[in-house]
Amino acid sequence: MTSSVTSSSRKNQQVACIPDARGSDVVEEIQSQATVQSADAIWRLAIAKRCRLHKLIRQRFALALKIQQEDFALFISADEATVSSRNAKTSSRKKIQTQLMNQSQATAASSRELI
Repeated sequence: MTSSVTSSSRKNQQVACIPDARGSDVVEEIQSQATVQSADAIWRLAIAKRCRLHKLIRQRFALALKIQQEDFALFISADEATVSSRNAKTSSRKKIQTQLMNQSQATAASSRELI
């Protein structure tokens, strides 16, 4: 038992002479740099995600605006088609009315001549 105690005390003394790797300045500096770099990487990732999200939002609004413009164009063209068809019907009615007026005037004139 004494031999194991003495051997363990010798190991402790040897370890005490060697600087602990966890407490060395180099390791702490490397760890702090890794922490800074990982924090920087996390920050860059967060910014990239936000930019990507903003890009998707802009695209969504652009698409919604495009669809709205197309719907408005369809609405206007349908309204213009309705107006032009109304005008065509009105002009054909006017033509028919003028033809009827001309015929009635012609028949009235011919009936006067007969009298």
